[in-house]
Amino acid sequence: MSHSSDSNSGDLVDGQLLDDEITSLQAQISSLQAQRKLQASAILSSQATKATLLRLQKSQQKSSSQSRESSSQSTPSDIPSDTNPLLSASKDQLLHNQQNLYRACGSITAFRIRDPDPNAVDNGNVLGIRIDVSTSGKFITPFYVILNKPFPNSHLLRVHRHTLPPYIPLAELAQRHLPTGKGAVAMSTSKKTDGAKRQDLKRFVRALRKEVVAYHNRVTAIKGLRKEFKLDEKVSAKGKGREKILEDISAADAEAKQISLRWVDGKVGRIVVDDGGPVVGCVIMGPEGRDRETERAVLKGKMEDIGEGLRAGIY
Repeated sequence: MSHSSDSNSGDLVDGQLLDDEITSLQAQISSLQAQRKLQASAILSSQATKATLLRLQKSQQKSSSQSRESSSQSTPSDIPSDTNPLLSASKDQLLHNQQNLYRACGSITAFRIRDPDPNAVDNGNVLGIRIDVSTSGKFITPFYVILNKPFPNSHLLRVHRHTLPPYIPLAELAQRHLPTGKGAVAMSTSKKTDGAKRQDLKRFVRALRKEVVAYHNRVTAIKGLRKEFKLDEKVSAKGKGREKILEDISAADAEAKQISLRWVDGKVGRIVVDDGGPVVGCVIMGPEGRDRETERAVLKGKMEDIGEGLRAGIY
C-alpha cells in the first residue's frame, strides 16, 4: 500500500515537472518568434537593405536583358527574380512603419466627408474625428466620432455618429465642451456674449481621447495583475493549481474602475481606482473579518502598484 502511494506521488511530481518544462519551452518559442519578427522588421526597414535589393534587381534585369537578346525566348514577366518578394516585403514594411509613426505622433485626425443621404442636414457635410490608441505595444481599432451642423444658420457642432463603447462618457463630454442648448455659441463666433457657452472642439477631442486611453490603461493593468499572479495559466490535473493564492482578479464594472479579487482561502476584495489610476478605495473581507494590513498596502500606490501591495499582504 505504501509502495503504491509513493509511486503515485512520484508520478505526480514527474508530471508537474514535465508540465513546467513544456510551459517553459512554449514561453521560449514565443520569445524567439517575437525576436525573429522584430529582427526581420528591422532588416526590411533598413535603407541599406533596400539599396542592396535595388542593386541586385538592376543587376538581374541587366543580365536577363542580355540573355533575352541572345536567345529571344522570354519576356520580362517570364523571368523570375529572387529580389522581387523581398522588395515587396520591404515596401510593405516601410509603409507599415510610416503608418505607425503617424498614428503614434498624430493620434487624433480630423477629416471631412459627405453623408450620401440626400436628406442629410447641411447638405451632407460632416466632420470626422479619428482617435488612435495603442495598448500592450499594439494599435487597436481606431475610434471614430462624426459631427455635423444640424441647426440652420448656425455653426454649432453636434455628435452625429460614433463608434465609441458605452463605457466612455461621450454624452457628458459633449455637453461640457460642445453645448448646443440655450446660450451656446460656435467656436467661430467672434462676438463675446456674457454668460455664453462657447463650444471648444479641441478640448472635447482631447478629453475624449484621455478617457479612451485611461480605460485601456486600466484594462491592461488588470491583465497584468492576472499574469503576475498566473491566473491565466492552464491548471493541470497534477495539482499545480494549488500553488495559486489568488483565484480570480477581474473588472467589476464596465469602466474597469473597480477590481474584484477572490482568494483561494475564501477572502474577497474590491479595489476602486480613479480615472488616472490612483487607488481611492480598498476593502478585503475574510472569514476572520477585514484584512486591514493588505488594504493599507494596496491604498499606498497607484493601479500598477496593486500587485506589490497584494504580495506584501500575502507574504
